[in-house]
This record gives sequence, structure tokens and C-alpha cells, in this order.
Amino acid sequence: MIIEKRLQFNAAITALKPIEGKRVAIVDAEATVRFFKLDPVDLLGGFKTSIEQDPHLLQGTDISRDGRFVAFSVKKGGVAVFSGIHKRLIYRFKRHEGDVESLCIGDRHDYLATGGQDGKTFLWSLVTGRMVASLPHHADFVTAIDFSPNGQWVATGSFDRKIQVTNISSLSRHFRLRGHGGAINVVKFIGGHRLVAADKSGEIVVWDYFEQKVIKRLRKMLDEVTSFCVTPDDRFLFAADRSGLVSLYDLESYEMLSLRYLNYGKPIRKIAYAETGNYLIVGLDNGEVTFNSPLKESDKMEEAIASGDLAEAYRLAEENPLLRYSRPYTRLQMLWEDAFERAIALLEEGRREEAKRVLEPFSADSAKRLSIQQLMQDYRMYEKFKTAVENRKYQLAYSLAAQYPMLKRNRHYRKMEEEWRSVFAKAKKIILQNGGEERVRELLKPFRGISSKSVPIQTMLAEREIYKLFMKLVQKRDYKGAIELAKRYPAIRELEEYRKIERLADAIAHKARVELEKGHYAETARLASQLLEFPNRRDLAEELKEEANLYASAMRYFAEKNYDAIYRMLEHYPILEDTQIVKNLEEAWQKVVKQGELYASRGDAAALARIFAPFMHMPQKRYKIISLFKQAYIEQIEKAPPEATERAIDNYLKLFGLDDEIGSWLRMRGKIGAYEGLEPRDVGEIEPASLPADIVTGEEL
Repeated sequence: MIIEKRLQFNAAITALKPIEGKRVAIVDAEATVRFFKLDPVDLLGGFKTSIEQDPHLLQGTDISRDGRFVAFSVKKGGVAVFSGIHKRLIYRFKRHEGDVESLCIGDRHDYLATGGQDGKTFLWSLVTGRMVASLPHHADFVTAIDFSPNGQWVATGSFDRKIQVTNISSLSRHFRLRGHGGAINVVKFIGGHRLVAADKSGEIVVWDYFEQKVIKRLRKMLDEVTSFCVTPDDRFLFAADRSGLVSLYDLESYEMLSLRYLNYGKPIRKIAYAETGNYLIVGLDNGEVTFNSPLKESDKMEEAIASGDLAEAYRLAEENPLLRYSRPYTRLQMLWEDAFERAIALLEEGRREEAKRVLEPFSADSAKRLSIQQLMQDYRMYEKFKTAVENRKYQLAYSLAAQYPMLKRNRHYRKMEEEWRSVFAKAKKIILQNGGEERVRELLKPFRGISSKSVPIQTMLAEREIYKLFMKLVQKRDYKGAIELAKRYPAIRELEEYRKIERLADAIAHKARVELEKGHYAETARLASQLLEFPNRRDLAEELKEEANLYASAMRYFAEKNYDAIYRMLEHYPILEDTQIVKNLEEAWQKVVKQGELYASRGDAAALARIFAPFMHMPQKRYKIISLFKQAYIEQIEKAPPEATERAIDNYLKLFGLDDEIGSWLRMRGKIGAYEGLEPRDVGEIEPASLPADIVTGEEL
């Protein structure tokens, strides 16, 4: 692995994040923040704080994607947020009972999530510096947090071995994921509504959080997982552990490509993948940071191929499995295929030593070496096989090909197969004629007794009427009937006509998926209806038809400005979240929310009522709207004269009960005692339109 840059700091690395402007931010346990430019790596600047961190926290520090905010979990002191631009403290948050165990800054909407030892997670606005929501609780410390790339969801993991996934746009939807055997250490959203989570046992699980089910349990790492990162296309996952290993996984096949992709022999705290320069950045417990360049080795592979040093090219691919997906490796594979075909031609001419020399450069790869050995061994029988084919002793020829499979690569085998297809095609026509059985037997005589051909031959001869019926169904394009017949008589599946039906169904399914992605919903529905004619594709056809109808309905509702209907659909069909319609709707909603957060930070409940008036009747928006009213009321309580504070708190409790928002505020001020034991009220029972403009006076909106 090429290491482009190695840095050494005085303390453990606590945060490591690629940020906008082709930069990376690095924070150490001494609360020193440094910014580096990438490609080449060079220090741009930074600042040091006096924050005391807990060095054992895996997620006690984070930096916003734009570098504007740096958040620290302060030992026995809540959370401190610094301006990354002005290098000064801008916010102090302290609402949790006990220390903050984890925190994360979202890439969008300027939110900070903090998870505490109290099992609670609070959402903060980094624009207003105010708490904007309390998320579903855990039964133990909240140890891991991540925001989805689109800013819609936040995932929290806990010592209680559970994961909560909450929609922060509405606060009305959340999923609980159970299935880990240990405390959750790391969570990370990836594409396709998936979430990757690791626990203290080293187990890594890929979840479909919409369906609340496990997609795959990946091969375990050797120690406790400490950090994740993925390549920009979400294809590969890197996972680091306390033993110092970085493992590599393919997120398409879910296979571990390399357990020891990198081995530092020292605990790893953070890893990150920077698209600029394609760096895999690793931060260690001893303060060391390395900028690895896994893809730059492709240049070395290219040079090795150009110089003919294929052993070096394969060595590089063995050490770095990512190179197997690079252009140079594709070229290497093409060279192998060409060499293999040339070697076969030489072996057919009896030039065995020349064939060995042609393939020798590829023997450095273990898989290729086995193929070469088998080729050389199998082609010792080539002359016998060739003679059998030329004399039309096909039973012997097929037997040899089954025993020595490399013989299937030569032109004589292909010629024999072409003759089989031609003869069988003629036989299929003759068998449909009266008295055609004897002619068919004579025509197929050279292929009788061959195991791979006996099934279709016997089907034609022994079940002539069934075969005739199948052919008639195919000619009439009654694919449903043909497939149902094949279910009862499995031998039919060996026929080329049946394979053509399968290929046709695959083609229709592929075209339907393409049309769906293009937004051509009517055409998708039409193709899905066609696919229903194939019983073995019915489930897929129904799925495509349902998606097409969903998208079409969403488009219609959007055109009618019936946004309530779209939100209702979204509750039941989260897949709509990826449509442009919902993205546009969400963007408009977020603008209103941001304005609402600003009004809430000022305690202006009347303004909240005004801007949220079009959404008050939507159950899906109730939780978010009420959450902002709560923040506005707490601001009003803070600003109320001392003699009115108790009355204002009582009014709040009458409306909402002792919820997280007021409860954390009261504890912070030592006033919780008088109210301990009160229960929070179910927000679903509260109508936003009935809330007062002033919590102190109870003045109506």
C-alpha cells in the first residue's frame, strides 16, 4: 500500500473527516483541531481548545462537512461547539443527565445530535444554538450516531444492543432494529436504504432499516470495531478495529475481500475515505495518521503490465483487492484470455512447450496457475477427443469432455455442439409429424446414450404429446401455459424454446426497470402487465406494477397540490423518498422548518402558527410542529419574569406533561424535584392549532 503522507501528533486521534474545499479535518485527544488540504497533503491551519475530553469515547468529537463547526463532548460538561472559521467557542449545551457519550453533525440542515448516558438523544440547531427535538430513547448509554446523506434520518446505537432510526424531518416515523449480540459501537448509512452497524463483539450487520430486517451479517472482525468508511460510490466498506486491522468488504456481494487489508498492530480510532486524491486516511490511538493511496497502486500495476512483469501485477492485486476493480486489472484479464486462447491453438497443433511459455507469465496468480495446470493435463487427451469427434463417436467425445473439462474450450467441441443444436432443431419439427418417431430416432442416434442429451431426447420421444402441446403453446405465445406445463414436466426446461421464454421474461423485466428509473410509469405498468404472463416472474411483475402506480399517484397528487396525500403515501411506502417529487416537497418543507426553528429560538409561537398553518392538519407533521412549539415555550419561560416562571411551567406541563424538553431544562436548573414522577403526554393527542401563543399568560393564537 502506498503511503502518501504520515503525520504524528501528541495524542490519540478523536475525529477525522474529509470536508469541503478538498480538505480534511483532524482532531486529537488534546482538543487540537487541524485542517489540511489534500492532494498533496499540507497543513492549512487550526486551533487548540482547553476542552477536556474523555479519551475512551469513540464518537465524542465531530466536524461539520463544511468545516464551520467542531463539536466536543466535554468531560462532565455537556457539549462545546466551536466555530471552525473564527476558532472560538459559540455554544455550550448541557441537557443530558450524565455525560454525553456520542455526538454527530449532519451533512445537511446544520443539526447536531447528542447521545447521553441517560439513554436520550437530543437534536440541536447549529444555526440558532437551541434544542429542536428529543429522539426516541434507549435503555442504556447512546454510543453511536449517524445522519443519512439526505439529512432525513438519524440512527442511534446503544449499549442496549438496539438501533433507533428516526425521520427527523417529521419526527413521526421511527424504526427499531434488534439483532445485535453486543453493545453498538458504530452505525453508518449507505445507499439503498441500508445501514451498517457494528458491535463490541466485532460483528457487522447490514440492515434494511425501512423493512427493519437484516440483509446480511458480514464476516466478523477479530476485535471491537471502532470506525467505518465507504468509497464514494458506496461499493466498498472499510472497517477498523482495536487490534489495528482495517478490513475490506464488498457491499454488493457482502463478501469480505480482505481481513488484513491494512495491519497497523496498534489500536485504530478513526478511518475516513477522501474522494479528493482517493485517500484512505487512518488515525491511530498513538496519534499517528497515515494517508494511504489504494488506487494509486493501479499506476504501478499499469507499469508492471507494460513492462511484462505480470507477476508483479498479480502481487499488487493480491495485496490490494481493490485493484481487481481497476482498469489495469481489466486489461490484465484481457491479456489472460488472449493468451489462453493462443495456448489452446498451440496445444491443438501439438506445440505443448510453446503453449507453456505463452501462459507462464500468468502463473504468478494462484487461480490462473490452477487453470494452466488443468489445461495442460486435460489436453493430453486432445488427440483422442479430436479423433472421437471426427469419427462422430460423440458418446466417447462427450465422456472425455466431462472428464477433462478444458476440452470444451476447443473448436471441435464447439463444432459437435453446433451439430447437436442443428440435429435437435430438425428433430423437433419431425416429431410433430405423424410417424416421425423412427426418423427422429435415426437422426439423433449419434447423441443417444449421452447423459447431457438424454433428458431432452427422452422428453421428445417418451412424452411426444406433451412436447407437442408445449410447442403449440410456444407458437401461440401462451407463455403462462408453457411455463405451467414445464412445472409438471421438468424435462421441458432443458429445451431451447423454454430457455428462450426465460430470456424473453428477463428482457421485459429489465426494460420495465429501465422505464421505471426514467419516470415512464405508464410504460412500466404496461411491461409489468406483460410480465404477469410469466408465472415465475409474477412477484417481480406485481412489485414493478405497484411501484409504477405509486409514482404515478404521487405525480398526480403533486400536480393537484395535494401534499397531504403524498405524505400519507410516504408513511406506508418509504421508497417514494427517493423520487424527485418528494425531494422537491422535502426541500420546500425544510425551508419552512428552518424559519420555524428561528422563530422558536425567539419564543415567537404566534409566528410559528402563521408559517405552519398550511401543515397543521397533517398528522405526519404534527410531531415536528409541536416540537418547535415546545422550544418556543421554553424560550418564553426563560424570558418570563421570576414571579411568572412557575405559572408558565405549570401551563407547559398541563399541555405536554413532563417531557424530555422541559424535564432536561428543569434538571439543568435544579428545579425538577417538585415535578418528578409526572408523565409526558402523547403528542399524537395534541392538536397544534389549539396551542397558545404565550405559555406564560395562556393567550390563544
